[in-house]
Amino acid sequence: MLKIKNLISKTIVSCICLGSAYVFASPAPANQDKTLFSDIAAKTPGTLLSIKEQTPDLFTNASQRFLINYRSRGVNAEPIVTSGFILLPKGKAPKGGWPVLAWAHGTTGVADTCAPSEDYVGGPVHVYQQIAATALNAWLARGYAVVAPDYQGLGTPTLHPYMNAQSQLHTVVDAVRAAHFLKPYQFSKDWYVMGHSQGGAATIMVAAHGQKYAPEFKLRGAIALAPGGYQYQGIAEYVKTHPQISPSVASFFPIVLLGAEAADPTLNPTNLVSPEMNKILTFARSRCLSELQDDLKQAPKTVFKPDANLTPLITYLKKQSIENMIPTVPVMLVQGDKDQLVDPRGTYAYFQQICKMKKPIEFHEVKGGDHRDSLRQSPTLIGNFINSVDQGKFQSNCNLK
Repeated sequence: MLKIKNLISKTIVSCICLGSAYVFASPAPANQDKTLFSDIAAKTPGTLLSIKEQTPDLFTNASQRFLINYRSRGVNAEPIVTSGFILLPKGKAPKGGWPVLAWAHGTTGVADTCAPSEDYVGGPVHVYQQIAATALNAWLARGYAVVAPDYQGLGTPTLHPYMNAQSQLHTVVDAVRAAHFLKPYQFSKDWYVMGHSQGGAATIMVAAHGQKYAPEFKLRGAIALAPGGYQYQGIAEYVKTHPQISPSVASFFPIVLLGAEAADPTLNPTNLVSPEMNKILTFARSRCLSELQDDLKQAPKTVFKPDANLTPLITYLKKQSIENMIPTVPVMLVQGDKDQLVDPRGTYAYFQQICKMKKPIEFHEVKGGDHRDSLRQSPTLIGNFINSVDQGKFQSNCNLK
């Protein structure tokens, strides 16, 4: 049994390193049709609200790509509009329609411009999208249609409740529903979900509740690549106990704070952080992760106000942790052992937790792999996983040492 100690000092926080001065260019406004938001309460979750065909670009195994807006549910099950894209494989759909993969992307930021559906060459999420495209092309080559939600508040005017478990569950599952509104194409009721980092946490939440949320479909299995969110409250606890944090932590932590505020406005971070940290917080509202990494090189001397009450924030973050999620379908975890962004010990601890519950799960370690190598290696692993699940032969590897 691995000991879990100070996981957060290495986890997803380590991915963010910014520049010297707090100076940023102005973001492009999100291009949204306000009529999409009229009377959405009367529409069912997954209803396709708009569609626009795009060129496949990076997705070389796709025959068509569509930018979509669809009706979903937010943090408190309120009706929302969410954006994303759909990729169709080449060739004729098989009898019964194409099976579906729901792709849950990793952390990009909280601003509208961080939506993967709005990616462009030279854009703030393009490097990540290139890596993701290789993985998704492998699914397209297998004859799967791909649906890729942006999550709540990315690509749409509402705020992004980063890492909120309920919101991520809704927007991922409702993206699958939205695909079935795309006519005249046919899609199978069978679907898988795969996600990386933030999306890995979303994937685990879907594995736990997706079948119950969408009983009209058949969720076959889930692939979580370097999933974030184990002991998620640890990031706040770490910052509280380490007055002099690194630039990587200083740049990532605003995303956590802003995500919590988007989910619960009473968790207003301006009431908690120092004036110096509040400047970074302001920039993070309109900047993507890669831009923050490039622009901030000096951490603030203090993060929290001396009298800041962190109990409500820590309580909220703890509720989003993946250890609260018990999968009901087979799960494959993939984790690089040299990952500096998501601590491998946390992923393995979650694996052991689920093994003790006798749930179907397997763990694959990428030797020498960094945070993105789990995503890069996924095309070599999905075949055996899909075949074992579809043939009813999936077996956990809980005897792994």
